[in-house]
Amino acid sequence: MTANPATSLQGRAPEDIAIAPDAVIPAFRPYLGPEVHAATNEALQAGFLGLGSRTRRFEEELESFVGGGVHAVATSSCTEALEISATLAGIGPGDEVICPSFTYVAGHQAMTGTGAEVVFADIEPDTLGLDVERARELIGPKTRAIMLMHYGGVPCRDTDAVHALAKEHRLRVIEDAAHAFGSTAPKGRVGSYGDLTCFSFGPIKLITTLEGGAIMTPREEDVQVLHELRLIGVTSDTEARYRDSRNWHYDVVRQGFRSHLGSIPAAIGSSQLALIEEFIANRQEYCRRYDEAFRDVPQLTLIDTDWSTAGPFMYTVRCPNGEQRDELMTYLKEKNIVTGIHFHGGHTFTYYKSARRGELPITERVSDSIVTLPLHSYMSDETLQRVIEGVLSYFQNR
Repeated sequence: MTANPATSLQGRAPEDIAIAPDAVIPAFRPYLGPEVHAATNEALQAGFLGLGSRTRRFEEELESFVGGGVHAVATSSCTEALEISATLAGIGPGDEVICPSFTYVAGHQAMTGTGAEVVFADIEPDTLGLDVERARELIGPKTRAIMLMHYGGVPCRDTDAVHALAKEHRLRVIEDAAHAFGSTAPKGRVGSYGDLTCFSFGPIKLITTLEGGAIMTPREEDVQVLHELRLIGVTSDTEARYRDSRNWHYDVVRQGFRSHLGSIPAAIGSSQLALIEEFIANRQEYCRRYDEAFRDVPQLTLIDTDWSTAGPFMYTVRCPNGEQRDELMTYLKEKNIVTGIHFHGGHTFTYYKSARRGELPITERVSDSIVTLPLHSYMSDETLQRVIEGVLSYFQNR
C-alpha cells in the first residue's frame, strides 16, 4: 500500500488534517489550509473586490491547466455557467434539451431557466453517464441540445458518441462537468475539447472558490458573448475590470445575468488550483482503497473504473435496494459517519412530472440504491479505515 499523500504535504502535520477519533466524519470536507487564508487576505487588502484582475488570472490558470487552447469564463456558480451556455446556444421557449434524469436538479433548472423543456434520458449502468442510444431515441423536431454529465469525476464513457450524435443532428452539446474538474478523457482533460463545458467550484467540490464555476469553450467568438451574458449585457466593461478598473462608457446589447466571479473567490480558486495534482492523487488513492475493501462484498455494486482518469469528486456504492441503502445510512450515522444520496432522478420531482422522457430503468434502480461515502482531500488513514470498517461491519452482521 502506498504512503498516505496527506503526510507528504509540506508544511502540514497529519494532525492538522486528521479527524479526531469518534468525531463526526462529514461526507464532504473542503481543504481550507493556510494558502486559502493568505490568498483571501491578499485579495481583501488589494481592495478591488468584484470582477477583476484576480478573476482573469484564475481564468488563465484554468486555461493552462485544462489545455487544448480553450477559453475560460469564470462564473458565480456552475448552474449559472450552464444557463449562460444554454442561452449562448440560442436555447429558449419552445426548445427541448435532452438530459440525463440522473443528475442534480441544478442542471435541469439551468435548462428550464431559459424557457426550454427538459427531456429525460436514461444512463448506462457502469459509469452512470448518459446512455447515447437512449438519447438518440428522444431526438425530435424541438431538440436543440444534449446535456451530458460526468458522474463523480468519472468521464462519461459515451462522450465521443454524444458529440457525434449532436453533429449528425446539428445540436449543441453542453457538458455538466460539475464533478469532473481534473478528469481526463481520451482526447485530453475534460473541458479541453468539445463544445461548452461547465465546471463547478462550489463549497464541496475538488477545488473550491466557495461558490463559483466556469465555462470552457474552444470558440473564440463565444467569449465576448459570454462576457456580455455574464455581466448584465454590458459590452465593454469586462476588459477594464480585468485591469481592476471600470469603463464608464459602455453599451448594453442583450439580456444578461449577474453571474461573474469576484476577486476574492477567484484568488481562493488560484490557491486551490496550485494544489490540484495532490488533490487528485490522494483522492484517487482513497477511491482505490475503498474499491479494494468493498469489491468482494456481494451486496455492493461499484463504479466501473480504476480511477486513473478521474479527478474524484465523490465516492459511491450501490446497495441491493432502497431499504438496505437507508439502513446502511442509519447504521453509519450511529457511528458518526455522514453519508448522502446523489441523486434522485429528476423525473420524480413534482416540477418535472410532465416532462417528456424515455424509459428510465437504470436511473430508477440506481437512484433507489446509491449511497455516497465520505471522500476528502488529505484523509488520514484512521478516518479512511473508520469508514471502511463501518461499511463492512454493517454487511457482516447481515
